[in-house]
Amino acid sequence: MFVTVMSRKDQRHSNELQANLLALSEACPFDQSNPADCPLFPLRRMKRQERLLWCQALDEEALAYVVAYHHVCLSVKVQSAFATTGGGR
Repeated sequence: MFVTVMSRKDQRHSNELQANLLALSEACPFDQSNPADCPLFPLRRMKRQERLLWCQALDEEALAYVVAYHHVCLSVKVQSAFATTGGGR
């Protein structure tokens, strides 16, 4: 049996990722909705306690992927909205 020991820094990073994912599980950061094409759509329909358990079950790599995915998605949505409204002209 192998036991994984995390450093305090690693544990803080993991906790930070979980906190980010929990915030993302509430609603889309772009418009506070729950878009059907979002990978977190079904998660956002769960009760808060169920979302917390789901987030806690993910390993750090999965947490980092989902959080990074949403940062990229938000960036694309912001840039698209900016371009659509004629921003920067």
